[in-house]
Amino acid sequence: MRSPIGPILVVFGLATVVVLVLLLFQNLGLRSDLEAARGELAELRTSVAGMEGGVSDADLADRLDELETEIRDLLLAGGTDGGGVAPGSDEALADSLDEILGRIEALHDRVDEICDNVPVC
Repeated sequence: MRSPIGPILVVFGLATVVVLVLLLFQNLGLRSDLEAARGELAELRTSVAGMEGGVSDADLADRLDELETEIRDLLLAGGTDGGGVAPGSDEALADSLDEILGRIEALHDRVDEICDNVPVC
């Protein structure tokens, strides 16, 4: 006597074997992708380790302070000839300095933003 469920079980068993074989191939493919990614990561780590160190925050802040002082000294000594501002106007001079300091701060913020995304900065 044959059971009517027998052929269904055979088909179900074959489907299970096919699914398991597909999972095995998928696992092997993912494993090779993982090994390739590990190799690329090791290569990137080696190249990053070989790079020269960037400018530290302290060095950058010192350089920006020096630049600010030099600009202020130039503006005060030169009478702001090229800026289109009247040479004796304290208010115009203060506005000019504020604009320059704003630009320096924007530059400093941009460098900080860049250095946050770079591990060697």
